[in-house]
Order: sequence, then structure tokens, then C-alpha cells
Amino acid sequence: MVAGNIVLGWLEACSEAHRRRLAHRLGFGTGHMDARRSLDGLAASLLTECAGDLQMEPGELARVVGNPREIGREAVMQLALVGLESSAAAA
Repeated sequence: MVAGNIVLGWLEACSEAHRRRLAHRLGFGTGHMDARRSLDGLAASLLTECAGDLQMEPGELARVVGNPREIGREAVMQLALVGLESSAAAA
């Protein structure tokens, strides 16, 4: 984990149901992942979700986190694991 990753902290603070909804919204574990969506696009979507929950603008959050691309990508990978785990549990 990147030290001080506020987005990962936000994900950890979210309820399990909220993380599953986020994973589903981004297409993880649904079998309907849009192959055209890039990792950076998913990261930007997740940063936008986080910013909204923290009552911030996405650009404001991007300035706070330091390297938004790195922070967002790490959070996407964490959320992908949540999506994969919930798909495996449902099977």
C-alpha cells in the first residue's frame, strides 16, 4: 500500500455492501467488464466516487493525494479483489 493512500482508507471504511456496489458499478465480478475501459479510466471513476463521499471535488481530491494515478490504480486493484471475492462467494 502507498503510505497515506486516502482512497484505500476510504475503501476500508466503506461497508462491505458499499464496496460490493462499487465493484459491481465498475464491472468487477459481473462478467460484463468493458474491455475498452482502461485502468486509468477505472481509477478516475473510483477517485470521483471517493471525492463525492468525502464531499470534495475530484480535482481537489487529486491534489490532496499526491499522485492520483498511482493512488487510483492501487485502489482499483483492491476493489477488483473485492469483486472477485464476492463472485467466488456467490458461485
